Amino acid sequence: MSRRSKIPSGVWWTLLAVFVLNRMPLAAQDLPAKSVHKRPPEDSTLNRPTRFNATPNGGTGLVEAISPYTLRAGEGAVGASVLNFDRDPGDIDFFQYGMQGSVGLPKRMEFFVRVMPWFRVNSANLDPLRFPVPPLDLFVDIYPTPAQRSGPKFLFTPTVPYKTYNPVNLTETGAFSSGSGDSVFGAKVNLRSEDRGDAFGLGVRGFIEVPTETPLYNVPYPGFRNVAGVSGKVNYGGDLLFARTWRTGEFVANLGYKQTGNPDRGLRIQIVDSSQTDPGKFLIGDPVSLPLVLSNEVRFSAGYSVPIFHWYKSYWWLITEFNHTHFVGSHTPTERLVHPSEVSVGIQSNFPWYRNVSVGGMWQLLLNDGGKGQLRSTAFQTSDGRGDINFGELMNDPQLTADVESFLQSRGASFSEASSKVFATNNPAFDAWRNITVAPGKIQSQGHTNALAFVTWRIGGKH
Repeated sequence: MSRRSKIPSGVWWTLLAVFVLNRMPLAAQDLPAKSVHKRPPEDSTLNRPTRFNATPNGGTGLVEAISPYTLRAGEGAVGASVLNFDRDPGDIDFFQYGMQGSVGLPKRMEFFVRVMPWFRVNSANLDPLRFPVPPLDLFVDIYPTPAQRSGPKFLFTPTVPYKTYNPVNLTETGAFSSGSGDSVFGAKVNLRSEDRGDAFGLGVRGFIEVPTETPLYNVPYPGFRNVAGVSGKVNYGGDLLFARTWRTGEFVANLGYKQTGNPDRGLRIQIVDSSQTDPGKFLIGDPVSLPLVLSNEVRFSAGYSVPIFHWYKSYWWLITEFNHTHFVGSHTPTERLVHPSEVSVGIQSNFPWYRNVSVGGMWQLLLNDGGKGQLRSTAFQTSDGRGDINFGELMNDPQLTADVESFLQSRGASFSEASSKVFATNNPAFDAWRNITVAPGKIQSQGHTNALAFVTWRIGGKH
């Protein structure tokens, strides 16, 4: 008897599936190919911050670091910015509200301008009693022993040598004052470019700073609220500019020098003999005027920008900067000359529906604290530790001011207009007038973290 073999139904289904799968690629090859159109990616480098921004320092670049590249001929950029930074000692805060613009010229040149309609200066830890601000009338007595006072002519940063206030008029934000700052005009030339096949970008720029605020000196409240304390002189300088791209990021570095103009008024010295009542014998020689000599500046800046993400037609960039200013040259001594170094980090993006406009903000940290917590003593004191006499009008002691002025005027002394006034003497007869504190005080430094904001609108070109 024969047996009939039977194949399971699962095997038939397996063979059918293999046959269908083997036939599908062949069928697909028989169909006509369909073309696929992919949209090319947008070029994020059109909004690269180093080449897009109109900087507060003048010219295109990051915030304070300048790019060696220039706008194309006929292209322009305008912007606005708010910069806040600190200077020590004395916890001085600067607020610069500026508008800037650049325009591309032929021959890879760029003209730039910056105006500062509002320049605000705050401070809460100045000490005009022990460290009187210029201009200063100093009366040096030779009786009974010569009063030798080798002290600084002003305490604070050379940026605002005439910053003054009366301690009784302090507010919760310190002794604030505001002026119009200055205007900057200059030009930039591109010498080397990676776009033209060079290994790096190289450029130079020159500029001139023209003051728009007329200095006022030691004005009483509320007058000092309307002046920032600037020198009122023209400054000029130049920079060597470098750039190098690496993958999607770009590094820029600047080395620059600024020649600062010296203000007209500083120290006025009169030698007197307090034992004499005859005006002809009381004054010893004519008053001698010594102007302030401000420091020149060597500045180094470095910045880096790199794209971090793309969202709805807007390109977001990470931007970082390091800035250092070093004061150089022969200058009038200050209480403590601080060379500021700062680091900044921030973000920037274009408007998604209008790429010609870009906005950004940065957080800034001042690295040096100006000797916070260290002790300092005034130079206006006698050899045995008694203080001299500050009889300026800002000291809020009208009776003392009137008494000392009357004594000196009755003997033929004169005063310059709107000056601080100090009578340096070793004569014990004036002990009742001595008001300059001689005990060492600690240097105060506060804050050092600031916010910066800026916006740029590019005119012409593709963005």
